[in-house]
Amino acid sequence: MRYLMANGRIPRKSLRKHPTVTQEPLTPQRSRELIRAHRGWPGMRISGHLDLHGLSTLYYLPDNLTCGSLDISDCPHLTALPSGLRVTRWIEVAGSGLTDLPTNHGFILHWRGMPVSDRVALIPDSITGQDILNTENVELRRVLIERIGYDAFLKQVGGLIRDQDRDAGGDRQLVCIPFDDDEPLMMLKVICPSTGHLHALRVPPHMRTCHQAAAWVAGFDHPDDYHPIVES
Repeated sequence: MRYLMANGRIPRKSLRKHPTVTQEPLTPQRSRELIRAHRGWPGMRISGHLDLHGLSTLYYLPDNLTCGSLDISDCPHLTALPSGLRVTRWIEVAGSGLTDLPTNHGFILHWRGMPVSDRVALIPDSITGQDILNTENVELRRVLIERIGYDAFLKQVGGLIRDQDRDAGGDRQLVCIPFDDDEPLMMLKVICPSTGHLHALRVPPHMRTCHQAAAWVAGFDHPDDYHPIVES
């Protein structure tokens, strides 16, 4: 099977001598090095946890791979799991490029350490604001908010307006969504001057004014030091 890279090219096979294929379990570190260099082989066995986090050049995994647990978080070009994959514990998928999973796969999926369903991992557009409000588990609720996005969540559930003003970029609102069992979600609603799109930017819950929140977003510790002429 041929795997295309983002620029339309097929990853070149390494010109270095291929390592001796073995059915003996490999160490996690050695396995990461081989897979990162596109030198893995079908039937690789890893003793324990295989950490592939953050491999931006990872486009595929060897077929019939076996490991205890698997971390493919922040591997944006890995869009599918290999045929015959065997994972005895869980797969961390946050920020990966996965778009589909085998039917009746039986894998336990994690998103930033939190067990999630296939729907949460792969179909964030199906999550609603009401789903989030009905979720009692605080950590899972945070994952759902991340998956749906602050813009969509705020648009669906509204919130309490703590402050509003207007700056060079247009109207702004500081909006709070309170939770009984967690810190409130505080967001600054702003309009992008170049596109006209409305964006919700998360800010610390202790923010009290739009200007204070905007200064924090811009990296200023003291709001009085923040005096933008035109937002960009």
